[in-house]
Amino acid sequence: MPSHPNPDQSRILRTFTTLHQLCPTWGGSLTLSLGLDPAGAALSIAANIAGAVSLAIDDNPTHLREVVRIRACDFVVNTLDEAIRAMKNEVRKHAPLSVALQANPFLALKEILDRGLSPQLFSTFLSPSGRNPQQTSTFIHAVDRFQSQGASLVDFSTGESTPQPTPFTPSGTLLIPLLAECHWALHTFSFETPAALRTFDSHALSVLSPQDTLRRRWLEAAPRILQRERPPQRTLWLAPSEAEALFPQHNSD
Repeated sequence: MPSHPNPDQSRILRTFTTLHQLCPTWGGSLTLSLGLDPAGAALSIAANIAGAVSLAIDDNPTHLREVVRIRACDFVVNTLDEAIRAMKNEVRKHAPLSVALQANPFLALKEILDRGLSPQLFSTFLSPSGRNPQQTSTFIHAVDRFQSQGASLVDFSTGESTPQPTPFTPSGTLLIPLLAECHWALHTFSFETPAALRTFDSHALSVLSPQDTLRRRWLEAAPRILQRERPPQRTLWLAPSEAEALFPQHNSD
């Protein structure tokens, strides 16, 4: 069993759906996160699909090797200057980019505060326990600064991780009402070949309403972002009638 399992599509889709609930269009926006465990990697992928520029900070070599291998980040840099140079043009062009910064998260966060960077979303995947007083002070300062600048503070933790305290909004409070309103459940379809997956994606797009920007964007971006997944599969939110329309030719979990 690998020490850093890849984020599965269901986690990525949940994260992307949360981002879409916060803002349907993320082009020109910056997301900032601390930590690149599977949940952190899922945010980097989801932010790319949403159209944002993302910066994730981690100093764990295993995490960084994994995000490069699975292409959760476009590339890894070693200084904040390198990250800013890479990101500023993409923010200006409203083009997506995922950058990982290999650095101590709290020292880098302090430098971000000193440099005046202002993300539109801030999240952390580092446990609140174990921080020394200086790290705690830096983190609280960052939360206060980013919140005062209008950033969304979101806690993407799931059952296996420690929730972040307020003022972070649990992602479930953004996700659950949408799923209830649309009667959506998560379905995962597996395929023997990439060609079969492409056929399914086209079929699924034909089933969805043209106004359904959330799921259409997911289906259009997933083949580019998740093309290396094996076996080929697609996870999708579906209402019961939609699942029936897609189910006859495919197995669903």
